[in-house]
Amino acid sequence: MNNIYLIQASDAYGPNKFLPLAIAYQWCYGKNDSWNLVDTLIEKPVPSEYVADMIDPVNVVMSSYIWNWEYNKQLATEVKRVYPDCVIVTGGPQIDKRDKEFFDKYPYFDVAVHGEGENAMKEILARPIGDYDDIVHTQTRTHMPKPAMRRKSIADIPSPILEGFYEPIMAKYPKDTMWQVTWESLRGCPYHCAFCDIGDSYWNKLTLFDMERCRQEIEWMGKNKIEYVSVCDSNWGLLKRDVELTQMVLDTKEKYGYPMWFDATWAKNNVDRNFDIALMNKKAPVNIFKGVTFAMQSFNDTTLVASERFNINEEQVAEYLEKYREEDIPTYSELIWPMPEETYDSLKNNVQKLIDLGQDSYLMIHPLVITYNATMGDSKYQDTYGMGVKEIPLDTFYLRDTDMEKYIFEYTGAVVSTRTADWNTVLQGFMFSWVSILMYYYGFGHYLAKYLSKQGIREVDFFEDLRKWIVDNPDTLLYSEYNATEQHHIDTYYNQKLWGRKVHGEDDIYWEYKGASACILHDNKEQYSKELVMFLKECYNIKYAEEAVSLNLAMTRDKTQQYPFVKITNKEVANDMLGINSDTLLIDHYDKEYIDPQLWYQKAYHWDRKSRYWRCTAQANDK
Repeated sequence: MNNIYLIQASDAYGPNKFLPLAIAYQWCYGKNDSWNLVDTLIEKPVPSEYVADMIDPVNVVMSSYIWNWEYNKQLATEVKRVYPDCVIVTGGPQIDKRDKEFFDKYPYFDVAVHGEGENAMKEILARPIGDYDDIVHTQTRTHMPKPAMRRKSIADIPSPILEGFYEPIMAKYPKDTMWQVTWESLRGCPYHCAFCDIGDSYWNKLTLFDMERCRQEIEWMGKNKIEYVSVCDSNWGLLKRDVELTQMVLDTKEKYGYPMWFDATWAKNNVDRNFDIALMNKKAPVNIFKGVTFAMQSFNDTTLVASERFNINEEQVAEYLEKYREEDIPTYSELIWPMPEETYDSLKNNVQKLIDLGQDSYLMIHPLVITYNATMGDSKYQDTYGMGVKEIPLDTFYLRDTDMEKYIFEYTGAVVSTRTADWNTVLQGFMFSWVSILMYYYGFGHYLAKYLSKQGIREVDFFEDLRKWIVDNPDTLLYSEYNATEQHHIDTYYNQKLWGRKVHGEDDIYWEYKGASACILHDNKEQYSKELVMFLKECYNIKYAEEAVSLNLAMTRDKTQQYPFVKITNKEVANDMLGINSDTLLIDHYDKEYIDPQLWYQKAYHWDRKSRYWRCTAQANDK
């Protein structure tokens, strides 16, 4: 028998380990009696050390995407050095289907599979070694295949879960390992978003796994104490059966206590069914979702045309955001910057639009990155919209130095300019995003923004005025944070330095920038308060500036504060800010359990940031 190794390497975060899906499909569908599976690699050991332990590999198969591409290249190089006759096959979203010079760039690979790989893998494992030139979807040094075609059905692909593929992997690890599994009930996406590699027309048709298979897989997750399920379905809630599948997961968690979390990408335009599913989750004895996504990406008409995307009707967005608010179900929205045809003004308008529609919970503004097989990955598209692209490190947020010992860093293409936004504008957009989200969605100016809107000042005008004031006041704490954040962006985009900041000493994690600043502002509230009051008086001549800032910060969870507590304030401020007509408030927070002080920061500004952990409640206390 020939020895084969399967590689789907992922970063490990503490006790968390990821069970692979793509490479499991290839093996379960393609295996035959000629091959002996020696090992499935799911982590990133030092390549030379892993190869030293290999036993006569005839074939190494690698699943490649942006989070393991550099690792796979180094591992493939080492395999070829020690075993030059070993055939190395790679496939996955990282393989550029347009690249005829693939093997000139990456000579350590022998075969590259395009698109869905199961049929190709079955043929590769059945053929004599090296005889691969006419296999569907398969690129070799002497053969460029025709464009890949989708499978008409996925019903014949065995389930890695039900085949027992994962048990030998799990047996190698301690019993207290926190397992995460990638899972899908279907493949494909009906939308054509130009920034997404699954928006390509190749993926436009849906193919489904049957419900009984899904039910058995979900049952296995519960029995095997799967901590976290990363759902590959691109639009959870798109199909009626997603309601039934959600109920299966809820029933399974109620029965076994697992899976703990079910991380789904919510359907773009099925807001009614999404709400039904979220309400099921809220009313169930157990919960599996942390919130519901309203992923808009942009409201700018020319950007939507350029990115081949359309959004939900805005009236529907407002209606359902209000329904979620009434049910106290967290939601979060996403924008991308700098999208084609987006300007600095349109970015600000996007943020204001979300606030006006009622997005009160959380917003993420992602940097635009390029994947090879997305429409935006085509050089002709990039030329049309004047997109400048630079290679930058993949984000290293929330890692520690110990996680990065002997670490092989990954990279991705990031957009640094477009024909409507040069680099200085792009950088300014990043900084506006930092101010906006830190203020409104981390709580440091959330209720203040509501108060100012009652004075006729739009939220984004407050954020922009504050950004300008910070730049003009270099002796402030806010300037220090602004400058550090801006410099980190410059260093990452132009000097390939790593993402993230430490704020609590050398043993700290590398924080995402808004979280880093949130930690700093929390620990320096007195100074921050003085600066915010100064800004309000200088820019707006606000009468009750001190009272407004003080009440805003009182509504922001503090790790040292005992809850509930009584807050004396100005009645007019309380009314405009909170809608409470009283000068004496009882402020409370649901979480009163003790937590380690260092872990508290991660809970507030990392783990639970999307579920509004920072937010306190208030009521009149006129007794």
